[in-house]
Amino acid sequence: MGDPSSLRFIPASGSTIPIDWTHVPEASKKALTESYGYDWETDDFKPLPATVADLAKMFDESKFFGYFESNLLITLMDISEFGLQAATPSGRSIAQVGPRFYMKYLDQVWFLLFAPGKRYCIMGYSDDIIWKTEVDDNHDTYSKMAADEAAMAQEFDVKLEQEVSRGMGQLVDITKKLCGWHACTLQSSLESSQYTDAIWTLPDSHPLHMALLSNLFRPR
Repeated sequence: MGDPSSLRFIPASGSTIPIDWTHVPEASKKALTESYGYDWETDDFKPLPATVADLAKMFDESKFFGYFESNLLITLMDISEFGLQAATPSGRSIAQVGPRFYMKYLDQVWFLLFAPGKRYCIMGYSDDIIWKTEVDDNHDTYSKMAADEAAMAQEFDVKLEQEVSRGMGQLVDITKKLCGWHACTLQSSLESSQYTDAIWTLPDSHPLHMALLSNLFRPR
């Protein structure tokens, strides 16, 4: 079944930013629609999301973070480069802070940051959330947890906006961090995914294939 990602926070500054699908490659639009756009109630596909907030809601309660295969990574970068309009940084900012959203996945809060007009998208996640109270099936408990996760995302987002506007996002490939959270670019994730895909095509007896299997089944 897999673990879903649950939407927690969409900063107001980017929630209404429109997505222009005119120049987004057809293959990416098709991949997004087929993977996340089916409406079980109407037995039909939903229209493409109009804004970044609509896009985030499309991913809510689905297998998103943790399931970034090559086609999804390419789709997200295509949306960033061709579907979002770049803007000139204002004031003392040296870099545009793109639209983003936050989701809970497993035991962390995750984020996806777009780079309008570019493919330099960044994703990242917090350290494991340590709950001070025992987690149970009580509805009020889960509501409190969701509220705390949203507050955690909002607090981090203030730092993210400051750091990215100063150009610190450009260092993610080197530091693997952003504002103290683990981070990487979608491009680096795509390269890793494509490398893994290539290894799967090798014969079972190939050393790289055997090493990959060994790593997958290694005790955590």
